[in-house]
Amino acid sequence: MAEQKTLIQMEDVTVRYSNGTEALKQVNLEVAKGDFVFVVGSSGSGKSTFIKTLLGEVPVFSGNVHVAGRSLNQMKRKQRPYYRRNLGVVFQEFRLLEDRNVFENVALAQRVIGVSRDRMKKNVTIMLDMVGLSKKSKALPKELSGGEQQRVAIARAMVNRPGILLADEPTGNLDPNNSWEIMMLLEEMNRLGTTVIVVTHNNEIVDRMKKRVVVLNQGSLISDQEKGGYTQ
Repeated sequence: MAEQKTLIQMEDVTVRYSNGTEALKQVNLEVAKGDFVFVVGSSGSGKSTFIKTLLGEVPVFSGNVHVAGRSLNQMKRKQRPYYRRNLGVVFQEFRLLEDRNVFENVALAQRVIGVSRDRMKKNVTIMLDMVGLSKKSKALPKELSGGEQQRVAIARAMVNRPGILLADEPTGNLDPNNSWEIMMLLEEMNRLGTTVIVVTHNNEIVDRMKKRVVVLNQGSLISDQEKGGYTQ
């Protein structure tokens, strides 16, 4: 079997905020291409900082972060927006444009990278079909349920076919049924080749899905288990 390629590497990463708080403390982690990883921990454990570090939103105080062969430590500020175009990101709050319909919300990610109109229409149509929303392409976000809005957010995150999808509490505002449907959708994206990292506090989903589980506690990585459940 061919060796899996390391896609994300964190070496002794410490993130220290201006008030002196160390949100991450000497974190070491490798994520292989095609992996599916849950990042869990109690409030204040460093989960959100972990995501922000991979997005290049917070600077590393010490250590090194490499994503897809690129060093985030050496990346200039003006390069970061272009770097983020290669990442798909899903948030708890959906973050859809309320005055744009479903199609336009997803197409926005394509416009940012300059995709042609014809190609954009094809790509967006494919993604809406994949997330089960082809019949609601002209609906506004306010006309959708929470689960449907999160599906739009996932379609938007995935339409540019990023190698990595970062999901920060993607089921935080959803009921159990919608939460499970969203996780099945993320698993499908993973099967198609996208590396998926999910920050969550939903222990039930983590236990049921039997994926790799990384546990943070007060900024330190205290556990990294393959296909393990998690109980606080």
